[in-house]
Amino acid sequence: MRDYYQVLGVPRTASAKEVRDAYRRLARQYHPDVNPGNKAAEEHFKAVNEAYEVLSDPEKRRLYDQFGENWRFAQRAGVAPGEQGTSTGRTFTWQPGQEPFGDLFDNQDLDDLLGRFFGGAGGAGRGRRAAEQEVELSLEEAFSGAGRTLELPVQEPCSRCGGSGRQVRGTCPTCLGRGFTSRTARYQVTIPPGVDDGSRVRVAPGGHEMALVVKVRPHPRFQRKGTDLYTQADVPLYDAMLGSEVVVPTLTGRAAALTIPPETQNGATFRLAGQGMPNLGDHSRRGDLYVQVRVELPKQLSDEERALVHHLRELRKAASRAH
Repeated sequence: MRDYYQVLGVPRTASAKEVRDAYRRLARQYHPDVNPGNKAAEEHFKAVNEAYEVLSDPEKRRLYDQFGENWRFAQRAGVAPGEQGTSTGRTFTWQPGQEPFGDLFDNQDLDDLLGRFFGGAGGAGRGRRAAEQEVELSLEEAFSGAGRTLELPVQEPCSRCGGSGRQVRGTCPTCLGRGFTSRTARYQVTIPPGVDDGSRVRVAPGGHEMALVVKVRPHPRFQRKGTDLYTQADVPLYDAMLGSEVVVPTLTGRAAALTIPPETQNGATFRLAGQGMPNLGDHSRRGDLYVQVRVELPKQLSDEERALVHHLRELRKAASRAH
């Protein structure tokens, strides 16, 4: 059995306020709503609740201090509130009707507390700002649109107290008097095509008004400026000199053909209209794709190729002298 003082991280001489402050801190840290799907945190939260239930109650705490893990047996044996304990003669002064969780959150609304964790999730209907959650997309997902699964807290009537918030001995320790507990539910949301880095997409999964803040990962081939895309295409020297057609990849998954005119210079840029990103407000409109030419010089020339290049150089020299 765990030592309740160790669970709360307080000494045995801790005052009621110190016990309460420790519990408030740990309850916020390990609350299931803050740690969705984390079983270890959930178990720790239960242990913290159990420890506080005992140490916040003067009678239970004194029984625990006297009998340790056997305090429940001493309680069942008939050591009633205000009666004398038969082992040491100590007086137990727990007062009937005392509520150990009455001022746990200093009369704060639990929704307010959770609102600070989730930026207002679940409270948007009462004028709070919508919660924000960052979603990361690839450039391809930003181009085509994407779906995401969100995990959000859902409130349900407390099974321990039947939704009343109270038990025979006072406030229900499971729901802390609220009458409901929270679990994590999954919702599918859709992110439209055309979003950019920093875009905010408003969704309302399960009635939770949220703003998804988009983060678009850098792409190894394309750079984005608004709805326009920029890329580069490697063109062999001879194709740049004589003209050719170059295949350029696009985000549609289909390649586009780019005509390279004769004597195209290194660094020249060409525009492919309508091959850029969709407009967020009007998906039928798309930006352009700009392709910069990178002329590739040949390597490992054969003797015949080297002779031809040498001949071409001499011809260019002669033409230059003629002018």
